[in-house]
Amino acid sequence: MASPMRSLLTNPTRYLQAFRLFLANSTEHQCMREFMERQLPAVIASIGNEKPTINILSVGGGAGEIDLLILSKIQASYPGVTINNDVIEPSADQISKYKEHVAETSGLENVKFTWHEETSHEYESRMNAEKKSKKWDFVHMIQMLYYVKDVPATIRYFHSLLEAQGKLLIILVSAPSPEAQKQGGSCLHHIPGHTSQIWKKPHSQQGQLLKTPPENQ
Repeated sequence: MASPMRSLLTNPTRYLQAFRLFLANSTEHQCMREFMERQLPAVIASIGNEKPTINILSVGGGAGEIDLLILSKIQASYPGVTINNDVIEPSADQISKYKEHVAETSGLENVKFTWHEETSHEYESRMNAEKKSKKWDFVHMIQMLYYVKDVPATIRYFHSLLEAQGKLLIILVSAPSPEAQKQGGSCLHHIPGHTSQIWKKPHSQQGQLLKTPPENQ
């Protein structure tokens, strides 16, 4: 009897090799770039209104290619504003490549980068242990929810970190998961083969998701 296939997540090095092969032979980044070019400016239109500093949290930032594209759009929308960009990424190899991409990219003088080599759960646990609750103007979780054990709890936690007018962007392959749907997300944009969900935190609805599901859902 053949042995069952093991998850690539048990071998980070093997996973990164497979992921890079996937990117090289797919339209993944092309679709993502089209979304960032065409629709992201509308998403970030209000996150930095009258603020001298914009705080961004990238959850699962990988090697930074998409993060840097997001930052370029935020810089274009808010020229000259200081940006604090924190990155949660458990892979040291990915963080190293992220830093290389930053070094190769011009125009980032007003961006301060901070990398956290840990999973989203480890970040949450550390913040709770240190009794910290820093708020963010924009949190994005791109292609990373597949790797968390408790999707609803993860979404709730990072949504709770939003500033009053902050936004949480989630992008997943295919249709939204039942877990994400239960969190009340509004699917505002469509990327071919992907689902993009955005949660807002309007001042009048602080602490609530844009759509609140019934208790028995």
